[in-house]
Amino acid sequence: MPHKILFIKLGSFSFINDSILKILQTEFQDHEVDVLDVKDIWKKNMSYFSYLINIYYFFNEYGLDMIRGHKKWSDLATWFFGTSYMSLKTDQCIRKLVGDTDYMFTFQTQTLFNAKLPGKPHFIYTDHTAKANLLYPDIYSSHYMRSARFIDNVESKIYQDADITFTCGSLITYSLLNQYNVPKEKALTVSAGSNATDSFIENNDKYASKNILFVGVDWERKGGPILIKAFEKVLQKHPDATLTIIGCNPANINLPNCNILGKLPPGEVAAYYNKAAVFCLPTLREPFGIVFVEAMHYKLPIIANNIGSIPDMVINDFNGFLIDNDVDGYADALCKLFDDPLRGKLLGENGFDHAQSEFTWELAGKKMKAEIVKYCLPRETANPQ
Repeated sequence: MPHKILFIKLGSFSFINDSILKILQTEFQDHEVDVLDVKDIWKKNMSYFSYLINIYYFFNEYGLDMIRGHKKWSDLATWFFGTSYMSLKTDQCIRKLVGDTDYMFTFQTQTLFNAKLPGKPHFIYTDHTAKANLLYPDIYSSHYMRSARFIDNVESKIYQDADITFTCGSLITYSLLNQYNVPKEKALTVSAGSNATDSFIENNDKYASKNILFVGVDWERKGGPILIKAFEKVLQKHPDATLTIIGCNPANINLPNCNILGKLPPGEVAAYYNKAAVFCLPTLREPFGIVFVEAMHYKLPIIANNIGSIPDMVINDFNGFLIDNDVDGYADALCKLFDDPLRGKLLGENGFDHAQSEFTWELAGKKMKAEIVKYCLPRETANPQ
């Protein structure tokens, strides 16, 4: 049996790729894990001629959306590297780099490329699909959709070629089964764990601090403007309430008691989780939302939008509140917790227990290994006579 595993990733994937690599190294300790980063392939192994050709595909697949304003020019790189042509060229580069190396199986994260090797079991771990954008009620799906050519010629084949696609949340499993017609046995929700550093500090006083924590890079998509409107209402009843914003720098916020910190190193964010009374993220589109898992690991009650896979993590009135994208609903939920800090503490503790039992990388790793070995055991072991 080959003693190597090939792990193909794209950058950090919000630090998820480090966790997946650790899973592979821990669960398959007798095997060496080779790592290919597609970003390095694009820099070192893709010809300039390929990039020139891709300009045509970029304008053909996304040009009209860019001109109409359906996609942001600030996201130009995302769409340029998200063409069907770039994906297929990346596939070719992966196979050329791998050559004749014999692997027990291959494992990739995300689905911008297809790392399937002939005759080898292949597995995917992802937090989203393109068509899942059609399942959110309050966004313009065209802002986030891959091209029809990419979905039909690339993405759909990626899922069909994989032996199993592991997903972070139930929404994406639903998408695979119902939007891509992936067989039930080839799509499995395994959840995810926290990528925050292990720096939780017990602090029961924080539930009376009236400090709201928001952590998100994309202010608009993460529902920041909704939170600001809700916070304005909260201040009318609790003028000493505060809002801490991490991950972005929104402009034109004129309310008092707002602390805007922008992007911080992961190690510095822990201090703000430890001081907050509640975690609130009214996100409008959420592939999974590992920040919710992180908040639970810090014993924070959570207030979030009732969309996507968030109900996998947030159980209404058990470890937080699910809101149907309603400003008054967010404001009322925040005030409930500020009026009764002991309730916030109880919800936070419930969330911590929920996370420990359902949302850790160790649990996700064991679920994935249990399925992977079914495809990788020697034939005489897997099918005893």
